[in-house]
Amino acid sequence: MHGNSTKDIKKFFIAGINYKKSDAAIRGQFAVSNDQYATLLSKAPEFGLHELFVLSTCNRTEIYGFAESADQLINLLCTQTEGTASTFTQLAYVKNGLAAIEHLFSVAAGIDSQILGDYEIVGQIKQAVKFSKEHGFTDTFMERLVNSVLQASKAIKNQTNLSGGTVSVSFAAVQY
Repeated sequence: MHGNSTKDIKKFFIAGINYKKSDAAIRGQFAVSNDQYATLLSKAPEFGLHELFVLSTCNRTEIYGFAESADQLINLLCTQTEGTASTFTQLAYVKNGLAAIEHLFSVAAGIDSQILGDYEIVGQIKQAVKFSKEHGFTDTFMERLVNSVLQASKAIKNQTNLSGGTVSVSFAAVQY
């Protein structure tokens, strides 16, 4: 952990690919296993990165973190994937600052899911952040941000009908 210094929100980035711009075969090239995730975190300081987490699911691979540019995150991520940084960059969405934070809230709420209201993503976010925390790559700001995201997601699920129907892509497939 790197202390509780004040964070410059403009340096908080998300770079990712998802089902909207890439097919399953391409997304598979950027999937990250736990072993790859551990290696990625061990290499992060070489890229000037000290606070990040990776969300890798069947529908998305996203890297969130504090950096000088999104390229640092993308290049680090692609050291552990079959896909290249140039392919990732061509298909990626990149957001920083408040837009990146809003994206994280949307993902956790199931608003940015293939199946609206998909709640499996919350557990996947928890696991991704827990893994980074266990390896010393989350700081106070990141923990508070993710806790706020999870609380908001829970409130949305409990106080709206957003998750009232099909709850995940796998459930929808079984139903189909």
